[in-house]
Amino acid sequence: MATAPSALMPIFRSEAQARILAWLLLRPDREQPIATLAPVAGVAQPNTLREVNRLVEGGLLRERRAGNTRLVAANTSSPYFEPLVQILGRAYGPAVVVPQELAKIPGIELAVIIGSWARRYHGEPGPPPNDVDVIVVGSPRPRELRGANARLEELLSVPVQLTVVTPEDWAEQPTVFLQTVRSSPHLTVLDNTGAEQ
Repeated sequence: MATAPSALMPIFRSEAQARILAWLLLRPDREQPIATLAPVAGVAQPNTLREVNRLVEGGLLRERRAGNTRLVAANTSSPYFEPLVQILGRAYGPAVVVPQELAKIPGIELAVIIGSWARRYHGEPGPPPNDVDVIVVGSPRPRELRGANARLEELLSVPVQLTVVTPEDWAEQPTVFLQTVRSSPHLTVLDNTGAEQ
């Protein structure tokens, strides 16, 4: 079954391929069973297996067996590793870096990427995003949030806009802005509520 090319970075043959590469190359310490990559890739298990096999054959991923389980990870010795990390970091980095940074800050219940980056991530065509917009739900300390904002901009090399809203406002959507956010493509990257959003 053919899948559409990545809207965030159309040089990749499919969105699934780009997401698998981003998941593993942007966290080279991560070793993942192939069977658990389907939710990351956003496609059915057989399609995920085909994509992983291509990436292993191409030398971008390495694999090892643990019993009957095939584990894959980034092949950091590939000559393409560093350039791909730079490309993937710019295109897919927000989904990896934003939750890593914001998870360190007490008082955050949810972090949701919105705007053009979320639209491209969900496959909507358009120009590459020039910034990353994030809704932070909770009551984090402003100083810690400013520090995280600065680190995110340095890591992603684009402007990052963090907008804080209360949990009540997020749930009730009292403004047109929040109604638009909730009805538009968005990506929850951090959820400390334990509830489905």
